[in-house]
Amino acid sequence: MARKSILFRRLGAALLALLLLPAGAWAAEPEPAQAAPALGIYTTGDMMGRVGETDPLTGLTEENSYLKVATAMAAERQTMESTLLLASGDAVANTLASGSAADTALALRTIGYDGLVPSVEEFRLGQGHRAAFFRDLTQEGGTGTPVELISADWMDGQSGQAAAQPYHIYTRQLGEKELRIAVVGLGTLEVPQSLPSYYYSDSQFGHTDNTGMSYVWEWEHWIWPQVARQECDLVIVCCHTDRKTLEKFAAQTTGIDLLVNGHSEADAGVLKNLDGQPVSWVSGGGTALTRTVVTLSDSGTPVIGESKLLALSGYENDEALAKATANGQKAQQARAAQKTGTLSGSWAESVTSATRQTAAADLVARAMLWTSGADAALVTNGSLGYLPEQTGTGSGSRPLTLGDCATLARGTSPVVLVELTGAQLEGWLEVCAGRYQVDESGQVTGGQDADFLYGMDYELYVGGQAGQRVVNLTWQGQPVERNRTYRVILEAAHLLDDEFPHCTVLWSAAADMQYAATGGTMASLLAAYASRTGAILPQRESTWAVYAGAVDSAMTRLEFVELLYDVADRPKPGANVAFADVSGSDAVVWAAEKRIVSGDGKGKFLPQMEVTREQAAAMLYNYAKAEGLDLTADGSAVSTLSDRDAVSGWAVTAVDFCLRNGLLEPVNGQFRPSATMTRAEVQRTMAVLDTLN
Repeated sequence: MARKSILFRRLGAALLALLLLPAGAWAAEPEPAQAAPALGIYTTGDMMGRVGETDPLTGLTEENSYLKVATAMAAERQTMESTLLLASGDAVANTLASGSAADTALALRTIGYDGLVPSVEEFRLGQGHRAAFFRDLTQEGGTGTPVELISADWMDGQSGQAAAQPYHIYTRQLGEKELRIAVVGLGTLEVPQSLPSYYYSDSQFGHTDNTGMSYVWEWEHWIWPQVARQECDLVIVCCHTDRKTLEKFAAQTTGIDLLVNGHSEADAGVLKNLDGQPVSWVSGGGTALTRTVVTLSDSGTPVIGESKLLALSGYENDEALAKATANGQKAQQARAAQKTGTLSGSWAESVTSATRQTAAADLVARAMLWTSGADAALVTNGSLGYLPEQTGTGSGSRPLTLGDCATLARGTSPVVLVELTGAQLEGWLEVCAGRYQVDESGQVTGGQDADFLYGMDYELYVGGQAGQRVVNLTWQGQPVERNRTYRVILEAAHLLDDEFPHCTVLWSAAADMQYAATGGTMASLLAAYASRTGAILPQRESTWAVYAGAVDSAMTRLEFVELLYDVADRPKPGANVAFADVSGSDAVVWAAEKRIVSGDGKGKFLPQMEVTREQAAAMLYNYAKAEGLDLTADGSAVSTLSDRDAVSGWAVTAVDFCLRNGLLEPVNGQFRPSATMTRAEVQRTMAVLDTLN
């Protein structure tokens, strides 16, 4: 009986323990949740024919190329139930090296693009090469899969009929539902404004009644009535235009679920349509693969999720595609090595600078002026590269190749000629002055998104008050007139900058027969200039300078040494650092190596200390000694000064040398050794020193 009682007590305890467990703790292990089926819509735009591991013209590594797209899409297809991949336009490019169309077609087919919406760059190929490119894309058989050509605003020039399918309906399985997705192509209305008629004489853009050449008209009167009858689940419109135009397009239309644009940086977001409803939009910008995920609601309706940008630079190159396109890349590299002109004289710079004037940058600006007959050229510092070092082919000369032109003039935007008033020019230079910074040591930094103005003389003072940063702006020796109109050549990308003044475009190199085939870029103009000029010498038709302080502020020791370094033609120093309180200044390292400066004796240069007149005299004397100039000085010039006793003993010889050679001048019979020099005095001093070299 006792055993029976113990058994019942144990059974009761076990049952009680089970009852006290959390709900479901003793239930069977649940099955892992299944991910909801998803469709990935992917797009690229403005890829501009980048197929190789390096740029065939410049030899620089391609951070954003079709090789990266191939790798990214292979990974994405592993995670999505189904995918749709579209190229929104400007997929190909005709550059100085040319020949990229066949490789671009191969890349699009190999990666598995579903559709291409042609835009301006596709028509820049010209009729024959364009036809071959489209044929390579769409033909059955061969490597990869055919790519649908979609364009609703491209018509045959003779019949007026659609030259390609205006839209294509793709079917994709999503769970148990088959989705019908209409993809509409818009992107050629800009062709007549961007290219000479020679390139599209077989074509018409926009329907005859679309007199305003409006994408909205094409949608409302031509495309949407057709697409609406197809009972599609989703409608995607690839409208290859800039962001502002796309916003206006969205605000005046309905029926669109996803907008894809071009001519803008990689971005994604939501716009409002005519009914005030949200419309998703994406732009690959030539640097990203866009991903928009579509899922099904509980009722089976497709739902567009948030769009994301997959930065192409984060992916490895696809080795198989790289191998398949290797021969095409080699052919372009051979073209890049062709000589277009000859550089003569000394071209010492192998790097570019946003903070000082260089002979290489002057060359690009001079080519732009020569091409257009403009009064001045605005060149964005970030659009410039460097002049590659090469072994000369003869005494004082070296070839300038097509690759050199592309390396030096890296901007991809077409060049245009505009009209700007003197007030507008001065206002824009004020904006540019605000795009520089000054670091802790007093050096001017940044400025990659700032312009320099060539053809006019001026000075920028970064530390000045707004409205007082541009000084001595002159043209042909006369002050720039605020109300006068000047012809200025610049990259068309300026016109998309919200801070750039409104202006009238007079001419576009991209629409000129001489330059259209190569994009009408700075490199295109430079190559033409070099081929027709013969031997090119370093020249300077105007001067500009950027200073850290304000126009009426005293000059610092660092600024003074930088100006000395300019007079010396900026030779490369042997070391990287000379003083503990200055980094990144070749000028200071050079000056220390040449014993032009010695610092405070404790390892510091004191870069932001204002330079005194006797310190400046010592630096000038030491510079003359390092350059082997005549150092005649007997103290007689100092003896005439009424404040000669105020000159430090270590500076007497240097002051005497500077007075004898006109580098420094007395003021009312005094030298004033402890006074700081005005910027005007320093500019005059450097001009005199330059004549002594």
